[in-house]
Amino acid sequence: MTSSTSYISIGENCLTDNILDRHSLKSFSTPYSHGRSNLDYAIKLESEGYKNLLSLKYLYHDHVGETKVVRNKYYSESENIYLELHQNGFEFTHHDVINNDAHKNSYERKALRMSSLNKRKKLKFLYHYRDNANKDLNKIIKKASEFLAYYQKRNIKCEFILFTQDIISNEADRSIIKVHDANNIRGYVFKALNIWGGDDPDLLWARTDDDLIRKMIKEIK
Repeated sequence: MTSSTSYISIGENCLTDNILDRHSLKSFSTPYSHGRSNLDYAIKLESEGYKNLLSLKYLYHDHVGETKVVRNKYYSESENIYLELHQNGFEFTHHDVINNDAHKNSYERKALRMSSLNKRKKLKFLYHYRDNANKDLNKIIKKASEFLAYYQKRNIKCEFILFTQDIISNEADRSIIKVHDANNIRGYVFKALNIWGGDDPDLLWARTDDDLIRKMIKEIK
């Protein structure tokens, strides 16, 4: 039986897509699934129909440590409420869309798919708001509403599910807390012992907190 709902990642990094995939909810990859971005970039991309995402005049090579990546400098302005790593311009972390035609074609298909979404299915957008010193959930919730508006004006039923972390030191305090549930936007805070990232794959992919993630997945389905 085909699901009437599409679950899709809009960033901020690969983790959201990985969570959807391993919990058998992923519907398809988006331009946000395998790179680094933020919600301000996503809003600008939606407002312009992705028209400058692959424009060569805005693309350039950069490095994250020893890793060579492609960035788009056109999508580089954002409010300072994100992790610094996600404020350097839209990042193609794993795809060289400058030199590799297959990678570029893949992103063209992803952008076209997003632009062609229609009201046959309900959309549930999942967004990992990475923990940072300037985190502002109230602003992110307002931006989530702005993002949804681009789909609502096309009469598409949609929801926005955002999740973030608060790092704690006591195992007994591990939990997931719903901090918002209104106007088709749901927000969750994971009280976790460690930030999701680094070289340990269990931390990088948040498998250390999969018990809490399953609770969120069960609720949003």
